[in-house]
Amino acid sequence: MNVPQLLDELRQRVPEDAPVGTRLKLASVLTLPQGVHHVAAAARIDPQGRRREQFWCDEVRGEQAVLLRLTCSESECPHVVQVRAQWTAFHGRARAAARPAAPVPRPLMAEVALTVGGQRYTARPARFPCFTPCPNGAHPPMTIGKSGFDVFDDSHCLDGGVTESAGVRRPRIPTVAAAEAFLLARHLEAQAAVGIARDASRAGPAAGDD
Repeated sequence: MNVPQLLDELRQRVPEDAPVGTRLKLASVLTLPQGVHHVAAAARIDPQGRRREQFWCDEVRGEQAVLLRLTCSESECPHVVQVRAQWTAFHGRARAAARPAAPVPRPLMAEVALTVGGQRYTARPARFPCFTPCPNGAHPPMTIGKSGFDVFDDSHCLDGGVTESAGVRRPRIPTVAAAEAFLLARHLEAQAAVGIARDASRAGPAAGDD
């Protein structure tokens, strides 16, 4: 159960018009690319009849907006990156080494060489502007620069860029594994086409005989 689902269930089970004294706490364990989070949310109706809510992430109490961003699956969203960095710095989840290692220079664009069907290709990383709604509804839709790859042979770009579905854009080839899968499918399609053409050429003369 993700956070929006957990909050929806909590609102249904403890609505605004619930009797005074009603209270409920729900919890869930989320497995995300950046790690596992233990989240919880509670609602109660206080003696004045007002609905009150509380939220926790990894047993630390916080605000709903923070919880939604911490548990969002869009890891490249700037809102998510900022909140996670602040959370880590404030709560000390990442322990810095006494003597941090000196930063190692890395190339901005690291190409990946691929070989499929005996042919060599290159997957070149790029950033693609993608219009993206927040999966957790923590903020309005926005354009996010997402990581992906363009795939090249010796002289041409074979595939890459973005794909769009229901107004949402995503990298067409988001990972090296996706690039390999695309090239393998392309190779198998070419082999199948060659096989069909070969079979047709063999059957051609026989079909013309009387």
